[in-house]
Amino acid sequence: MAEAHAARRATRAAAPYLFPMLASVDVGASSLASYRGLAPDDLLDAVADAARPLRGARVLHLNATPYGGGVSELLRSVVPLLIDLGVVADWRIISGDEPFFQVTKAIHNGLQGAAVELSDADKARYLATSRANAAGFDTKAYDFIFVHDPQPAALLEFTGKGDARWIWRSHIDTANANAAVWSFLRPFLAEFDASVFTMAEFVPSDLPTQTVAIIPPAIDPRIRRTSRSRWRPPARCWNGSGCAPSGRW
Repeated sequence: MAEAHAARRATRAAAPYLFPMLASVDVGASSLASYRGLAPDDLLDAVADAARPLRGARVLHLNATPYGGGVSELLRSVVPLLIDLGVVADWRIISGDEPFFQVTKAIHNGLQGAAVELSDADKARYLATSRANAAGFDTKAYDFIFVHDPQPAALLEFTGKGDARWIWRSHIDTANANAAVWSFLRPFLAEFDASVFTMAEFVPSDLPTQTVAIIPPAIDPRIRRTSRSRWRPPARCWNGSGCAPSGRW
């Protein structure tokens, strides 16, 4: 808590970072019906039944990038499905300069246990950029706000909750998080209504949110490059060298 307070003091003295408003990501169209024949019918029917009470709910997914990672791949499948099921779903991304994303990379690595150290300047940049992204963000536009991973986690500190329910969605193995990095991030999670992790083992013992859900990761069977049958080992793997698979799945 003391480190977070020190970073907030440093933020007041930092020059403001000016970025555009949270950019919206165009996800195109999809449908639950497109999974017929790929997923069990009873599972798809259960998804449709679960979505009925949520029709008209305004949902935002917020992360750091529209491409190049597992979170963005997940959202490109999930957000169009939410829309197809009658949920008013948006996907937006935060903005920042390269030094900011170097800081968030260090936070990400630290949460996975790496021996990184955040300076006061690092913390100030993280908070100042979060504050800039929060400027003009209307929380009244949404009923549920999902914040993915640590990059946008501090926005709630500057926007306030409004009437929305905020959920922190961690896609990171935090089973052995760097204590100093976790102590910096943890206070920003205190006002979240719930957290979601991929495995129970990843939930920190002192997580400040009272409601926790475990949702394992999944792949979209309609995307060819996620199909196991598409991958073939390089020729050098056929010679009995024992090399580990590292190609596309």
